[in-house]
Amino acid sequence: MYIELYNYAFRKGQNLVNSGTDTTDRIGGIHALGAIVDLKGGEDIGPRLTRYASALKTVLRGTDTTAMIVAARAWGKLAVPGNVLITDLVEAEVQTALESLQVERQENRRFAAVLTLRELAQNSPTLLYQHVSEILEVIWVALRDPKVLIREYAAEAVNALIEIIATRDPHQRDKWFLRLYAEIHRGFNQNTVDTVHGSLLALKELLLKGGMFMQQGTRYQEACDKIFYYKDHREPLIRREVTTMIPITAGYYPTEFSSSYLHKSMIHLQGHLKKEKDRNLAFVAIGKIASAVGSAIDPYLDNILVYVREGLSVKA
Repeated sequence: MYIELYNYAFRKGQNLVNSGTDTTDRIGGIHALGAIVDLKGGEDIGPRLTRYASALKTVLRGTDTTAMIVAARAWGKLAVPGNVLITDLVEAEVQTALESLQVERQENRRFAAVLTLRELAQNSPTLLYQHVSEILEVIWVALRDPKVLIREYAAEAVNALIEIIATRDPHQRDKWFLRLYAEIHRGFNQNTVDTVHGSLLALKELLLKGGMFMQQGTRYQEACDKIFYYKDHREPLIRREVTTMIPITAGYYPTEFSSSYLHKSMIHLQGHLKKEKDRNLAFVAIGKIASAVGSAIDPYLDNILVYVREGLSVKA
């Protein structure tokens, strides 16, 4: 009786995933299958996982981007080391993702690829490590994609890859970081909105997770100069990214930032405090800078507090 009930529930979950009429059906089916797979009893765990993985692939090969994000997260949980068959499953999905990033642009395939690589890098780093070099060769296709969402998820995949790289052999680590750094500059030199935004996203991840790499030589100064170069860019998306990145540079190297970039940053951000649409992000950036540089923010406090009082007096 138990096996019959288990199989019935699994089929119902599969039907929601494979034949659901909307996003809610597909997401509900994914969660239901995930819960059912973890139950004791029923068929052996191997066939269970294979059927579950097949259902997740159906969503990832589809066009429902919201459900694809949920399916990728479920796939990441499935890829946690220790699950049976996991090596073969991860290998197959990595190869599919790499192929999707190299063929002629198909938006949904490319989106699925970056989602999958992000989740596998976060949940199965040891297995993914052997593919780092291949991934770094092609991830730039997604980081320069015309669609913002694909670029942003590609950057999250880069974040996870950098975490894997950072714990490995220092010589190999620096080689991969140098490759990333060269591609970042290549994107800046191509000078389109897509390539500049993708390079800013990748540069942000190097600052966040790259350890001391960005303090070697003149890289930190080059990064700050490049970020400020784009502070008045015509594209609002790039201007917002610059505002987000300024406090990251402050937190990465507070002493150098305080002596060389703090004044320029505060002039720029105080200008944003005068603009209603930019004000919220600027307040957050200033708060993070203050946390990073400490008392060095003192000369700017009076002006900042004027805008704080104005902000607090607004009814909305």
